[in-house]
Amino acid sequence: MGIKDVIARCIERMRGGACATCDNRNLCPAGRWQQAFGPPPGDRRRGGDFVAFLGDLIQSFAAAPQPRCFRKDVEQAIEPMLAEGEVSIDRVARSLGMSRQTLYRRLKKEGVTFEEILDARRRQLAIRYLKFDRFSVKAVAYKLGFSDPAAFSRAFKRWTGLSPSTVRAGT
Repeated sequence: MGIKDVIARCIERMRGGACATCDNRNLCPAGRWQQAFGPPPGDRRRGGDFVAFLGDLIQSFAAAPQPRCFRKDVEQAIEPMLAEGEVSIDRVARSLGMSRQTLYRRLKKEGVTFEEILDARRRQLAIRYLKFDRFSVKAVAYKLGFSDPAAFSRAFKRWTGLSPSTVRAGT
């Protein structure tokens, strides 16, 4: 979620009067705004400047420490399992010390599925291995846990619209 999304969500919450129940109300300029000026911004007669408020809001989100994305933990757990060819949600959950259901729930909270993370990580690594590390297509296929190079080539074309050999050649 980008800063624009966060701000838009925050403004909608303010309009709905939800600042009073927000967990971040003590850190957020919107919470301070509400305490100082009352109703949500937009009504300039109530005091303050909405543009200044937005500036404060952006600064507070930029300065606030961002929580570690659980997705990154899952990606890191997946990577060493790829070459073994046995990447499953159960195995990743075990390696992270949680149940499959907990892993599923935490990913759902971030708006992503295990399969999407696995697919995206394979795509990222495939491009790196082919383009920068200059591995052969066959080596990349096995390194990413594909049963054969043809299956990898089909997946790579689905991801990028290009063949692996084209990307490796740099054209």
